[in-house]
Amino acid sequence: MTYDRASTLDSPPPKNNSYRPWLMVGLLLAAALVLFLTFRPVSQEEMVADDGEVKSYDPVVYDTSDWQTASQQSQDFEALKGALSATATSEEALDFYGNKAMRYRFSTPFEPPFYVIESPNLFELVWYYAAPTDDDATKKQSIDFAKRSYRMMSMAGGDVGTKIVEQMLQGAAVSSQTVGGFVLERGACEDYRCQIILRR
Repeated sequence: MTYDRASTLDSPPPKNNSYRPWLMVGLLLAAALVLFLTFRPVSQEEMVADDGEVKSYDPVVYDTSDWQTASQQSQDFEALKGALSATATSEEALDFYGNKAMRYRFSTPFEPPFYVIESPNLFELVWYYAAPTDDDATKKQSIDFAKRSYRMMSMAGGDVGTKIVEQMLQGAAVSSQTVGGFVLERGACEDYRCQIILRR
């Protein structure tokens, strides 16, 4: 057996790559150290300094002291709807108990909801209950809807009706009360909407 001595002597020694994993670990540790030394949490005071002031949101104020009431009472559904708006768009719907009914919308599709669902014995009024984070225009609409609902309830039940709206706007849930010729099934403002259900 013979060997090619020249080729054996001329070939380079095999490369040792065992240092590469340690090099990568070292680079990662160095990067983590740099991030740790340069990172600094931003305090509340610095955020205020950057933005000028902390954003605060004011709740909607419903001052019912000068809100209008109806001149006379009525238990007619058409008269009650007329106290809310002169115009409405109608569509089929279901009432609170799942019976066939009609929905009368007093707001456009681009505005907060304000509508009545009417079936033979139920009159359900719903309007948007603005949140503190809503813009001023939305809050103004919510107040306007509440004013019209206040007037409608004065038509349905006089002082008893308006008192119910006042209690709702203050966060109370009201039910099982006689309102003129109706029985109040439910009256509450929660989850961004106010709802009054009258049964005759």
